[in-house]
Amino acid sequence: MQVAVQMEFKVDRRELLGALIRRVAEQFRQAAVEPNIVASFADGPSGITTSAVDRALKKYPHLTPLQCDDAPSAGMPSVRRLTKRDESHAFAIEDVLRLADGVPRSLPFHEVAVQFRHADFGHSVHNASGPSPALGITIHDSWWVNGRRRTLSALYSVDADVTSKTLPDPPSSIRAILAHFGKPRSSRQFLLKSSVATTPNEAHPSAVTNDRATIAPIIAKYRTGMRSLIERLKLPHDLPPENEARHMNRGGSGPLKPALVDAFSSRGFDCHGGSGLFTLRRRTTDNHVVELKLDVGTWSRSVTAMFRVRGPEFNAALELPVTARAQGRQYPIGDVENWERIIANIATIVDKLERTFVKEIEAAVDRAPQWFNPGR
Repeated sequence: MQVAVQMEFKVDRRELLGALIRRVAEQFRQAAVEPNIVASFADGPSGITTSAVDRALKKYPHLTPLQCDDAPSAGMPSVRRLTKRDESHAFAIEDVLRLADGVPRSLPFHEVAVQFRHADFGHSVHNASGPSPALGITIHDSWWVNGRRRTLSALYSVDADVTSKTLPDPPSSIRAILAHFGKPRSSRQFLLKSSVATTPNEAHPSAVTNDRATIAPIIAKYRTGMRSLIERLKLPHDLPPENEARHMNRGGSGPLKPALVDAFSSRGFDCHGGSGLFTLRRRTTDNHVVELKLDVGTWSRSVTAMFRVRGPEFNAALELPVTARAQGRQYPIGDVENWERIIANIATIVDKLERTFVKEIEAAVDRAPQWFNPGR
C-alpha cells in the first residue's frame, strides 16, 4: 500500500524568506537532486489597495506571462498572482528568489508558496479522504493576524507492508535533504487512493479496507444520540448555566494541564498541549488511536471537546458536550473549581464511549499496522 508521510519543521521567523528558499535549494544541490520548482506569489482578496503583483511586474516586466487572475482550485475565489501556468511558462529559481527577497516590505504579497518537487519523493498523492499537498518540500508564507506566518513542510510516499512494524525510509537522496532541517516538530501519515499490494510478499494487501463507509452508521448513531446518552449518564457535576460560568473567571482558571493529566494518565492517555489546544491520546491493542482534543482558548476562554477513534483510513469523530445544560459547542471554563468539574464530566463521558463507541468501531474494522501514527 502507498502511505504518505507529511512532516512540518521548525522555522525561524527572523530568517528572511529568500534566505530560507536558498537554504532549501542548496540542500537539493548537495544531494545532486534537480528539483522541479512550482511557485505562486499572490495578492490578497479584492479590495486591498496595494498590489504586490503590479509592483513586481513594474520591476520585472519579463514575468508578465506568469500573471494569472483566476481561482487556484475549484470552489475558491479568483486570486491575482504570479505562477507557472503551463510548461511553456517556467518560473526560474532566479525569479523566485528576486520576488522572495522583496517580501514583505517592497513586495507585500498576501501569500507565497514555493514547492521543490522530484520523483524521489514518491508516487502521485491522492489522499484517501480528499485532496493532499504536492510531494516534495513546500515553503509557505502569508499574512496572519499577528504578522507573517511561515511553514516549512515535506511530503513523501513509500510502499508500506501492513505486516511490518515500521514504515520504510524514503530514498537516501531525500533522507539527506530532510536531515538538514532537523527533527520534525510534527508529522502525520495517511493512505493514498492507490493502496494496493506493491510487493510480492505483502501478506495482507487489503488488510486496511474502506473503513469509512463501514463505520459511518456507527458514527451517525452516536452523533444523533449524544444528547440522550449524556442525560442517561448522570454526570458527576451539574455545571452552572453558560452565562453564569462566564462570570466565574475573575480569579482566573490557573494552569489547565495538571487537572487533565491527573484525570487521564491513569486511563492510559498521554497529554500534549500548546497554543490553546490539548491533545490526549492512547493506543489500543489493535493499533488504533483514541484521541480527546480540547480547544481551551484559541479564540475564547471556553472549552470545546472532540473525541476520536483514528485508523489509517478513518477518523471517527464525536463532539462532546461537557454538561447536559450546554446549548452550543463551547462551554466557558470559569474558575479552577469549575474546570476540575468540567474534566470530571468529560472523563465520565470518555469512559462510557470507551466501553461502547470505541468497541463498536474496532469490531467493524481491521487491525491497524504497527507503524500507524496519525500525527498531531
